[in-house]
Amino acid sequence: MKRALATLASLSLFLVIGCGRDYDYRLNNTIDNKRYQKRLNDNLETPPSKTNLQTSNIYVRPPKGLKGPTQTFGLAVVEPGKFDIEDSFIDQQKQGGLHLLARVDLPKAPNKKAANPAASAPRGDFTADVLDFLKNVYGTDFDTSKLKTETKSHGGKSNSFKTMTLDLKAKQVKVYLFGEKSSPEKVALIFDYPKEERDSLSSKINLCLESFAVGEEAHRAYSGLVDEELGEEGGGAQPPGGVF
Repeated sequence: MKRALATLASLSLFLVIGCGRDYDYRLNNTIDNKRYQKRLNDNLETPPSKTNLQTSNIYVRPPKGLKGPTQTFGLAVVEPGKFDIEDSFIDQQKQGGLHLLARVDLPKAPNKKAANPAASAPRGDFTADVLDFLKNVYGTDFDTSKLKTETKSHGGKSNSFKTMTLDLKAKQVKVYLFGEKSSPEKVALIFDYPKEERDSLSSKINLCLESFAVGEEAHRAYSGLVDEELGEEGGGAQPPGGVF
């Protein structure tokens, strides 16, 4: 009997310690997430609502100071139908901006007539079409073999991009391509800014890419449904000792 009571007492103590660790883990995660959300709010603009980005479930928070979407795409005229979305967020004073080109495979509405093929430019591979467009904008080739993979992550959330940097005389252009050939959403984020703004923009661009989202995740973000504990989002790490 005494042995059984001792075993029960030991088990109870183990559960109390384990639950205490679980509580501390969750509390620390919550505090860290609150700090991270403050960093986002301090460095990024609030995503505009009721835009074609929201309708297409593409969630983007531009670096602070970049306003938009502007009425006209800020880089150059795009062939009609080449992309589904052409949006720009501009800092008029510093002559910098974030430009987005995207294609989104959305379910077709019933009884909706198809667009006139003659009115739309032919579409090729998304990456090739984006880089070809940028070649015309900046007057230089973008070698696809030089595309590198970069992952921007925080907690359990992770975004993977194909990226390339173009150094011009007075400007730097950073291109981030999101989505595979089979992905419903394909997005190009093009950061164009004076070289003297590079250091001040670097951390803001990283935060923009970390918080970027598409599909259901973007829908949740627009709805304000952000997981309180980013460490567990998407099957992240469990607290030490498991969950009680």
